[in-house]
Amino acid sequence: MAMQEAGKDSSAGRDARYAFAFLVPTLSLVGLFVAYPVLHSGVLSFYQWNGSATPVFVGLDNFVRLAGDGFFWAALARNLAVAVSAIVLQVLLALVIAYCLVRVVGAVGRFFLFLYLVPVIVSEVCIGLLWRFIYNPYFGLLNAGLKAVGLGSLASGWLGQSSTAFAAVVAVMSFTYLGLYVLLFVAAIRNVPESVFEAAELDGAGHWRSFVSVTVPMVWDTVRANVLLCVIGSLKTFSLVFVLTNGGPNHASEVVSTYLYKVGFNAFEMGYAATIGFAQMLLTAIGAFIVFRALRGRAAGREA
Repeated sequence: MAMQEAGKDSSAGRDARYAFAFLVPTLSLVGLFVAYPVLHSGVLSFYQWNGSATPVFVGLDNFVRLAGDGFFWAALARNLAVAVSAIVLQVLLALVIAYCLVRVVGAVGRFFLFLYLVPVIVSEVCIGLLWRFIYNPYFGLLNAGLKAVGLGSLASGWLGQSSTAFAAVVAVMSFTYLGLYVLLFVAAIRNVPESVFEAAELDGAGHWRSFVSVTVPMVWDTVRANVLLCVIGSLKTFSLVFVLTNGGPNHASEVVSTYLYKVGFNAFEMGYAATIGFAQMLLTAIGAFIVFRALRGRAAGREA
């Protein structure tokens, strides 16, 4: 018996060493390209540096400046607005679409799922350039379409006006990322046992009742994961805003990442840019934790 236990311990130790050996390359990459930049950013946030000269230690001056920086807080407010709109226009809408694709339209749903996925597999830079053409006030497809249907009075310089630029960017984000959440929800709904839907139909439930009382509870873990991904992505969004408006006009569509880019690479205030990035990381982590706790609490309430 003792020999068998010793053999099991030896086998477990050997498996652990093998597992660690396979993890070393990944852990090395994570340490080099994630952990080290984060730590270095945190250290650099206590310095004033233009990117070439010797950094000068300034203590908490950058954080004091950040606390009173109206541009940063306005940009953060837009990130939060992006997150709220994304939960509605991406996650919730994707759940409805996924249910329709799986439970309503049947086999044709595969074709529509492919259409929803096209923006996901295309580069965000390409998507941004395409929508800049669509939004063009002179020969853009959007204004031309409005004029063609007799709504020319609504034509506008969508990306060039402070009143419409941010909403135009949010619309593009919803178009771009919607397909990803549709795909995830389609996979989740297809994993729900067919017998559950059949039981609901026998009880006289239509599509609406089946969606609310069966689908949503059965895929709640996926809803929670998608909302979490959505919030994290919204708080660090950059590419589409940068390509479409670069935060303009007059900072009307500025988000934290584009503001950080301008501070670091236009004004060459690398220390303050590091402070913005470090604060963004902390606020994103806090926001993700709050969302996770809130959704987990709701899930516990459902189970109770």
